[in-house]
Amino acid sequence: MKSDKLRNYEEGTSQYFLYKEMHENQTIELVKEKKRKYGQLDQRRMTIQKALSLMDEFIDPSDPDLDVENSVHAYQTAERVRKKYPENKEFQIIGLIHDVGKVLFSFGEPSWLVVGDTYVLGCKFPESIVYYDTLKKHFDYLKYDKNGIYEEGCGLDKLVLSYGHDEYLYNVLKGNKNHRISDRYLDVIRYHSFYPWHTEGEYKQFMNEKDEEILRDVLEFNNFDLYSKEDDIEVITPEIKQYYDRLLNEYFDGELNW
Repeated sequence: MKSDKLRNYEEGTSQYFLYKEMHENQTIELVKEKKRKYGQLDQRRMTIQKALSLMDEFIDPSDPDLDVENSVHAYQTAERVRKKYPENKEFQIIGLIHDVGKVLFSFGEPSWLVVGDTYVLGCKFPESIVYYDTLKKHFDYLKYDKNGIYEEGCGLDKLVLSYGHDEYLYNVLKGNKNHRISDRYLDVIRYHSFYPWHTEGEYKQFMNEKDEEILRDVLEFNNFDLYSKEDDIEVITPEIKQYYDRLLNEYFDGELNW
């Protein structure tokens, strides 16, 4: 499924300058620092519902297809999942919460450390990366060959991806035990912004057998995540919110450490 109306990135836009900052500043050392900092899960305690409500205050500045609060996109994505998979409650929840890691904005992080497509550090940058030319200012530009510091078949979980809301929320959910979200769907959260891999076909040499399954799940999820942006409905009814409130209460028990 393709749409020529989506993901059209033009030079000189706000998206261009956000990616320029990301591409000039994201390094392996920075990613490791952020993983250490947020891996402590000591920023605050709040329910998943509270975190979702913070998306009412956030519009993704990296996305050329959205100019509404991220909470609207969350419910649209979940509703698309529910239409096709009415019995798969866990998948519906992933549609709802997949972007909740963007609460990083409330901790004072710059947008280029919160949003945008993720890509691998420590190996050659593929030209399919959005605004590839801005990577020419990166400290490691042309430093590595295609495999860089990694071994073929090492698995996606051995790669250092640029930091953002995907990795953050993945680690929040891995670090809290009071929920019922399975590893299968945690992996969808972790890699849903990894467009150079799941959409452009890059980094395939690093995949193992498990990653083949993850790719299938992420591509299926992308049908609901990306194409929900074509929906015209922006009004989230009380009935829709009540349905997902019940679902979240079923899968989450109390506050999480963030």
